[in-house]
Amino acid sequence: MAGQGSRIRIGDRDRDRAVALLGEHFSAGRLEIDEFDERCRRATAALYRADVAALFSDLPEPHPEVLAAPVEVDSRGPGERVPRRMRASVVGISVVVALVALLVVTKQVWIVLPMFGLWFAWFATRK
Repeated sequence: MAGQGSRIRIGDRDRDRAVALLGEHFSAGRLEIDEFDERCRRATAALYRADVAALFSDLPEPHPEVLAAPVEVDSRGPGERVPRRMRASVVGISVVVALVALLVVTKQVWIVLPMFGLWFAWFATRK
């Protein structure tokens, strides 16, 4: 990757995904243990897309999604609403937390059943 896109900062999720994919390459026999250890160390310390791209430059697919993701710029101005997807995430997490709290307080096992339904609905609809 060249240009400004390689200087885009990455987050913890991107670093974790890079380490997981390096593990897949290690399991497939493409990396030796020392090289795998070094690349994982560099992946956890990576700050930019270019840092991650260098770790996968000599490896076949799969590569982390951050290397193929377009640069997203938040065009919302002050006072604009949060996207619907983000609001749904907050609501879903709040419901799960409330059910767990109810389970702990009441010690009723049947409360776990709606939690499984919510868990399934939550992860089945995510991309």
